[in-house]
Amino acid sequence: MNTASQDLPRHLGVLRERMLHPTDYELALNYFLEEFAGDMKFLDASEPDAAPHLLAVLAHVASKALGRKVAFDEAKLFLLREHRFYHGNAAVAGRVLLFFYFQEADTGLAALIPGTRGAMEVARFRLTAGLPDPRKN
Repeated sequence: MNTASQDLPRHLGVLRERMLHPTDYELALNYFLEEFAGDMKFLDASEPDAAPHLLAVLAHVASKALGRKVAFDEAKLFLLREHRFYHGNAAVAGRVLLFFYFQEADTGLAALIPGTRGAMEVARFRLTAGLPDPRKN
């Protein structure tokens, strides 16, 4: 448990593979929580990043899940630059949004806890269909 940093390329590969599964992509969230979430070496290797393009898409995902436009009360985004991997969390409408995103695959996973219909809602998302990165305009 929480040992992703011991073999980061392998664990990121497993996480990416699970996230890209056609139907069971929600299992990727469990893997992230088990292997990455409490791994201090993984967290220490990640640097804070504002990522406004990612934040905008995550706000859209949360708004769709909640059925109304929402803004984050607080957000923490981190980048593991060498692996082009974002992860973090945000507070929104009294809930927590956990997420991770692979730049190379242009795919991410977001989980709203608690969800509107149960313990958790999980959504897969892409940025290419989303908003442009304002840092590149």
